[in-house]
Amino acid sequence: MTDTIEEDHAQVAFILLGANTNLTAVFDSKVDDPTPTPPYVLIYPTVSWPRDGVGTALDGEQVTVTTTWNCHCVGLTPEAARAVSMQVRSSLLGVRPTIAGRNCSLIKQTDAQPPARDEPLGFAVFDAVLNFGFTSTG
Repeated sequence: MTDTIEEDHAQVAFILLGANTNLTAVFDSKVDDPTPTPPYVLIYPTVSWPRDGVGTALDGEQVTVTTTWNCHCVGLTPEAARAVSMQVRSSLLGVRPTIAGRNCSLIKQTDAQPPARDEPLGFAVFDAVLNFGFTSTG
């Protein structure tokens, strides 16, 4: 398979967050085993091709790609989770991705949830969830 358009879109967040030296670990849909001590970011990317008037060319071809990232900002305390959230926001919000052959919108935040206590590791961590996304046409 030579078409990498969906992976190119999904990788935008990983590239931008990887450039932020204040973030120690960024994971794609699965945290490493053994699970590292927080803080870290766990991202679930989704790339879709909307089937509506905005996403469809006159000839019926899909031209718009919508990319979203569900970012779990994990820390040992609520304050730490919020600190990770701020780093994620400062790395993504308002950036215009560059993808060859595509016209990309600015990245926008679409939703947020406050830090919630979770104990999957036998000790408490706090997970703040942020959602970001952008569209591209081409």
